Amino acid sequence: MPLSMVQEGDEVKIHCVGCGFGLKRRLCDLGLYDGTKVQIVKNDISGPIILKVKDSKLVLGRGQALKIMVEEGGRE
Repeated sequence: MPLSMVQEGDEVKIHCVGCGFGLKRRLCDLGLYDGTKVQIVKNDISGPIILKVKDSKLVLGRGQALKIMVEEGGRE
């Protein structure tokens, strides 16, 4: 499922990033690549999504979040 569909407070693992080279590189530089565990801090109906990745918080637009596919099982 896309990252934009995950509920607030849930922790998921990134399965794949389906976008162009430029955005994929930017997301990788931010620590968002296959296998990374992220927690959704804020996900309202509209507006950006706030993620917790390791010890940092990131803000992504909905368009970017739609291109990141995640799977359940962030907590192990």
